[in-house]
Amino acid sequence: TFVSSRCAPRRAGPLCAMEKPPPPVKTSSPPTTRPKPPKPGPNQLMPKGRNVAERMFSAGGISQMRLYDGDQARLVAAVARHLQALREIPDFLPYLHVDVDAVREGPSTVCDGLGVFATRDLKPHEIVTLYPATNEVSLRAARDDDCAPASVWRSETYTEPKPDYAMFNGSATWGSAALRLEADPSLPIQPGFLGHLINDACAPPSDADDIEHARRYLVKTTNETNCHAVPLPSGAVAIATSKEVRAGEELLMTYTFAFDGEFMAEMLKDPAKRKQMLTNAFATEMKVASVKMEQLTTESLKIHAKAEMLSRELLVDVADDN
Repeated sequence: TFVSSRCAPRRAGPLCAMEKPPPPVKTSSPPTTRPKPPKPGPNQLMPKGRNVAERMFSAGGISQMRLYDGDQARLVAAVARHLQALREIPDFLPYLHVDVDAVREGPSTVCDGLGVFATRDLKPHEIVTLYPATNEVSLRAARDDDCAPASVWRSETYTEPKPDYAMFNGSATWGSAALRLEADPSLPIQPGFLGHLINDACAPPSDADDIEHARRYLVKTTNETNCHAVPLPSGAVAIATSKEVRAGEELLMTYTFAFDGEFMAEMLKDPAKRKQMLTNAFATEMKVASVKMEQLTTESLKIHAKAEMLSRELLVDVADDN
């Protein structure tokens, strides 16, 4: 147990460790003209009658699709509309296998802030809530280019960034593209959207000089958490149980030290620290944690295949090429 002025940072994604948020650069409105398509080739010609989400799914994901001028902004707008529609019409949630009544918020047992607790006994891989995007949605398709502009949607209540309440969607659909959801913890709490209130089992490391603490954290957060993120192809991120959870037990989810940008920057710039982190027992623990998260996510997506397919349809419904 640890005590801090706030709960552990809520920055995570099961398939996207060591990622960093794109720069908050807001793009202009999508232009009405498109560049002339290149010569025919795989995913090169824009199919007529298909909106940007249909083209992305047809190509097998954003990394395989031909991105035309304005597509990145249209995808962000579509994800934002989709997530907003789910909040406005919560009757959709059961069809995405979300049991709104399975959890509630309350004072955390691991930090001074709020946490999320089971209201009944839960079985493994039950989807209990979604991660809200009530502050910002951003996407940078050119993930390997730090200078590439990000397309950003911001809510009407946006006042400032909330980096401690951000979540990446690491699904295969979005691949290495930086699709990032950010919640506003100051807004009223809405049942079904409590993902940003779920804490880690312990405080992630922040001191790059204490590699041993980072290793202990990795072991603890891997073994003592009981839920995990499930990235859906629509851009939504669901939270599912990793094991049996008893009624009244707090839900805990690993966020891993990789999402502390300052820690990673300090560690990576020192060859000796980097070598220490990647050798011996520490490297083994990192591999175990990574494999475990991927296995949990894969199994949850398999169990909730119908919900995954519906999420695709919902994104297509709200996507627009105008």
